[in-house]
Amino acid sequence: MVPAGRRSGKTELAKRRLVISLAGKKPWKDPRYFAAAPTRDQAKIIFWKDLKALIPRRWTRRVYESDLCIVSRFGSELWVVGLDKPERMEGVAWDGGVLDEFANMKPAAWAENIRPALSDRKGWCWFIGVPEGLNHYKDLADYARSAVDPDWGFYTWHSSDILPDEEIEAAKRDLDPRTFRQEFEASFEGRGGRVYYAYSAERHRDASVTVDGKLPIIVCCDFNVDPCVWELCQSDGAKVWVFDEVSLRNTNTVEMGLEVLARYGKHKAGFIVYGDSTGSSRSTAGKSDYALLLGLGFRDQRVRRINPRIKDRLNAVNSLLFNTAGEVRLVHHPRCRYLRRDFESVAWVEGGGDLDKSDREKTHATDALGYFIEYEFPLAAAGPNPLKRFYK
Repeated sequence: MVPAGRRSGKTELAKRRLVISLAGKKPWKDPRYFAAAPTRDQAKIIFWKDLKALIPRRWTRRVYESDLCIVSRFGSELWVVGLDKPERMEGVAWDGGVLDEFANMKPAAWAENIRPALSDRKGWCWFIGVPEGLNHYKDLADYARSAVDPDWGFYTWHSSDILPDEEIEAAKRDLDPRTFRQEFEASFEGRGGRVYYAYSAERHRDASVTVDGKLPIIVCCDFNVDPCVWELCQSDGAKVWVFDEVSLRNTNTVEMGLEVLARYGKHKAGFIVYGDSTGSSRSTAGKSDYALLLGLGFRDQRVRRINPRIKDRLNAVNSLLFNTAGEVRLVHHPRCRYLRRDFESVAWVEGGGDLDKSDREKTHATDALGYFIEYEFPLAAAGPNPLKRFYK
């Protein structure tokens, strides 16, 4: 995973990695590699001419101009492809490749089309490009940077490591701070109007968060179907530690509850359920969501009859994230990926007072956690001081 500054040499490194791979020995006679960009035209402009120039002539057996394919004398092939139609990658076993400008590719292309095509030959892949907001590129970059999977590596550098100082200074004069950080410092920048403005990954992400056997597990529920995301946390009445996240697709309340029990069913301190009040009336197989949870053994349920105002819930969450005294009272484990993405990217609808729910993947994690926080840590409304007389 290589999010790096613009014009900092990442694509040039990737081209050389591809060329070197052509001479590598494999157990099969036809190793295949790809150089991909969001569209075929982009891929051709970025890679085709340079790859032909970089590959030594004595290595080249044949060049297919119309197919954008180079066949080497070693039997290996190098294809330049566009991922405007990711299904082009299917049906062929690949040994490795480069995804350039990955932030502009379709979010599902990696998991649904490219990753399976690399599996047969245990192929490698480079993800390179400049960040483009808080999207699928950032999600995968966070996973690579977390170091939980030894198959992944994370590398990043600024444009200033490569470009001359005068060019960097010129860019600073031309660009606003946010755009400069994104384009020349490879920073994943969220758009304006963030709802959870008190959140910072550096401050609130804590890999040391674990389950305390003496405290009950708090199950924070939001009853969306695809995806359905629940947050699991604990609290001592002053602080909150979110240690895990349950997320399933095309699911139901029973499946979610069973997943919680599969992970933590032996927890002796028990469970407490908080969540969306609409779960009390929603019908699933003739029963409400909370009735179904009760049937699974989740007996302690603390749910308001009516959901709190959105603003009250969000203010309560922001207060736990960081208050005016500089206290951080809410942290989460890095595995809570939906939660972190929500904290960093959920925004207000422009010109209105509602949450932007245009992305169906977002808001479920923070909604679920927010129901619990507003219930147990509500913000008290300020009232008049009875000992002080008020003069109009």
